Amino acid sequence: MTEEYDDDHHDDDDQSSSSDGEESKSEDSNEEDLDHDYDEIPSNECAGYPTSTKQHVSSEIKQHILAVAIAILAAVTTHAQINGGFDSWKTELAKDWNAIRSSFTSRGESSKTVGKSTAGIPRASPSGGDRAPYAAPSMDAIPTELRQRALQKALGTNSGHKTTILDDSRAAIGHARATAFRRTAGLTFCPPTVMEVAGVSQSQINGLVDLEFILPLDPSVRVLHSYYLGDALGSDSSFVYDNVNIFGSFDSDVILTDIDVVHEQEGTEGALTLERIRSILESHLGEVMVNDEHVCLLQQYTEHKQSGRSIRGRTKVYERPRVSTFYQNKYSSTAGNALSVSREPTEKILPASLTFTGFATKFINLSIQSINLYWDGGHISSGPKAGQMHSVLVGIIPGMESIGTASFPGHSFFVTPTYDKAHVLQRWTVTEDDVVLYYDPLENLSIEDQKREVQKLCDTGKWSQKQKFAREAWIVDRSFGRDYLVKTGRHWLSVFPQPFLDHLDIDLAVGEARNVLMGNTGVNHQGIHLWNAGFIGQVHTFETSHLYFIDVPSTLSPLTKDDYRPEADEQRRLTMRKYQSSQTKRVSIASNATMSLSLKVISCAPRVLEVKKFLSPVEVQHLIDLASGAKGDVSMQRSSVLASGIKNRKDQKIRDTAKQDTRSSTGGWIHREHDVIVDGIFRRVADLLNIDERMMRDQRPPHLIGAEDTESLPTHDRIVEAMQLLRYGPGEEYTPHHDFTYPSIENRYQPRRYATVLMYLTGEGDVVEEGIRRSRSRKNGNADASDGLEGGETTFPRAITTEFHDGVKVQPQSGKAVLFYNVLPDGNLDDLSQHSGGKVVSGVKYVANIWVWDPIIA
Repeated sequence: MTEEYDDDHHDDDDQSSSSDGEESKSEDSNEEDLDHDYDEIPSNECAGYPTSTKQHVSSEIKQHILAVAIAILAAVTTHAQINGGFDSWKTELAKDWNAIRSSFTSRGESSKTVGKSTAGIPRASPSGGDRAPYAAPSMDAIPTELRQRALQKALGTNSGHKTTILDDSRAAIGHARATAFRRTAGLTFCPPTVMEVAGVSQSQINGLVDLEFILPLDPSVRVLHSYYLGDALGSDSSFVYDNVNIFGSFDSDVILTDIDVVHEQEGTEGALTLERIRSILESHLGEVMVNDEHVCLLQQYTEHKQSGRSIRGRTKVYERPRVSTFYQNKYSSTAGNALSVSREPTEKILPASLTFTGFATKFINLSIQSINLYWDGGHISSGPKAGQMHSVLVGIIPGMESIGTASFPGHSFFVTPTYDKAHVLQRWTVTEDDVVLYYDPLENLSIEDQKREVQKLCDTGKWSQKQKFAREAWIVDRSFGRDYLVKTGRHWLSVFPQPFLDHLDIDLAVGEARNVLMGNTGVNHQGIHLWNAGFIGQVHTFETSHLYFIDVPSTLSPLTKDDYRPEADEQRRLTMRKYQSSQTKRVSIASNATMSLSLKVISCAPRVLEVKKFLSPVEVQHLIDLASGAKGDVSMQRSSVLASGIKNRKDQKIRDTAKQDTRSSTGGWIHREHDVIVDGIFRRVADLLNIDERMMRDQRPPHLIGAEDTESLPTHDRIVEAMQLLRYGPGEEYTPHHDFTYPSIENRYQPRRYATVLMYLTGEGDVVEEGIRRSRSRKNGNADASDGLEGGETTFPRAITTEFHDGVKVQPQSGKAVLFYNVLPDGNLDDLSQHSGGKVVSGVKYVANIWVWDPIIA
């Protein structure tokens, strides 16, 4: 959290914490017998994947012949429902394919699909110009409501149990970011175009550059195939695993089996043609739900499945600029998007060495049993507990999940079963070169033996298909992480794949669908925007119609859902104008007045910007009143921290044993609907982030859900947490930590806090007497400033500069806001966003935090 994060507020997100203690040497791994990890596991039916197409066909040839016949019948029936008949289907398919081939022929590319070679494989001409090939145009251009109708037709409206998946898909209908989300949007498995081979690719956006990655054929194809199906279905889960009773023909393994059978029956040497693979997918999904990149992935599968060769894909990753560019003040910036470079510096500039050596550490549990993660402080040297081990519970890692914490070189950790702290399963001593650590009870086996053991556990009912798939997803993630590290020099802390954070190009392609979802045709802020941090001192401006409150309205009351209806919202805006101004003092304003605020870049890596006078004195005092208890509205409690990803924060015993030496403030939470002043601050934050403010409140579109009681339906709406109010007294601080979290491997959206907005309520020299803030700045030579705020600065200890060895420090100033991003443009977590709240020497520091998520809130 920026300054703090209270684990009582959200049950699904938590914070990293730093651990202090003595260095201890790594001990040999103490692993128990493999069977321990599988004892007392409920039996789950688990159909294994086909291990060998040849064996499968030879042993069950009759069943496969029947399956092919059923698949053909299903294809005809499905497309008859969608396209109006078999002839219409053939005509439309031929028309679509001819259009694709014509597109490539016109660019001088070969339209011929050959056997083993993929050099001449045609691929669709992308919409949106230079956004290709990093988004799949066949999916992104399809309005969500059309996809829903196609899905409904494919499933059949008269089939009771199949409509369950429709209800699950509707759960994803909410704000525009969630409904248009495609986890695979940044991937391509099709061959590069002629222009790309020649080196003419799309222009760099936010420092994104090309990365070609190599993944093992098994299990990468199954995992990525399931991710594409999850995107097509709009499922909350990335795992479209074997569950025929619900998913029917959408079962991922059924589709792969059909491809295997067709490949075997046709006796094709090398890869199946794109046309043939597309027709198989369409027989299951319907034409509008087939993704071009998905087709290319499966073609690589048919080409390499016999040899076992790896598959190749491409994406874009963030390449951090050289530190020399951070000091080139010869840029021009208006809206914050376009930069022009005049010339490179004549001398080489190197970054300053940093005194802080911490970093984020991620722990992944590849067993199906939950385990405890402990920080190992070594043996106690003196006192009544001399000789005993000093260890601190970091958190519980559920089976096939991960958690993370802040750490330092030489810190030691170990994991144990949840029921036996004395039984150490594995130990690690972390280094900066190895920050993603795995507990795998099968790691001593060869890769082939691991596969056989997992299949055995699955066949005997000790593992479910879901657990097997989760393990495979982590294997794919680990493989991608190696290529990412080589290309960028950074560790991959997210879960592969991740779409790019800035989706502006994709958003425009589906803008009309998003406007329908939002019930509006004039939405300006469709995408997640990143302010450019090209150089230190760079200034951007933004306009906001949510003016300062310079007087407290005569009546303050909580806002209701009805208050956010367009008519009521507009009436309230006009009524509040008499209490507002475009300056911190009263000036005459028009009913449609706006004000312009400036952002200044204070760090490029991490990306940090500050906005002075973001809050008016009246707004500052209003929040202090809430935090100090003057209005008795907010319950302020001792802040606490647990490792990011922990699943049991409601367990009081775990919460009580979590280490508290990293934070020592008190905090409370206040929702946007608390009153019009708080609501106005949230709206201004939305303008600062350049996103639609409605994404920060519930949006339930009944015209799409098709139900009267929309309140009872789950939706992915509000992407912002409640505002956190914090109070730091003398001696209180928050040591370096991260705001980002580690979402579940199964969650298709991979939600994370992408941006933090920290607002200072008190500044240097300020005092709060009887709940009233008074400024007594030492800069003005005020003799009474001795009891004012001193200390409490926010530090980014890993910020890259040329002159500061201790990072970048931001001094508290009443009304100032600091914006920083916790996620890089390529979707990876930004380890450099680690920050701290300095110790308060005297006085009291009040701050307010707002965390914004992408694309949904956990």
